Amino acid sequence: MFCAGFCGCGSSAPGTIGAALGQSSDHRLFVRSMPPGQGAERAGLAVDDEILLIDGKDVRAMSQEDVRRAVRGDVGSKMVLTVLRGTEKREVEVVRTPLLAEGKFR
Repeated sequence: MFCAGFCGCGSSAPGTIGAALGQSSDHRLFVRSMPPGQGAERAGLAVDDEILLIDGKDVRAMSQEDVRRAVRGDVGSKMVLTVLRGTEKREVEVVRTPLLAEGKFR
């Protein structure tokens, strides 16, 4: 598991999706946890959702660092995730959430 969207991980980007993501050895990307009230939860994501695309880009072609860069950005900016929950594929728009020091959210 890595903290692409949950904690700071040394990034200076002020906003993130508000979820911890895990990437498998075959580069499949899953939501592992998320604090309540953050962008990921507000968008309707759930733990164990598989993220297929980030703004139209296939996550299987992305490294962990590529994913980190893709989910971070300005607070209030939006991104579109294509996710798979069970057999249902859908697109969700996530608004990036403020990130405080030490990975804490406002």
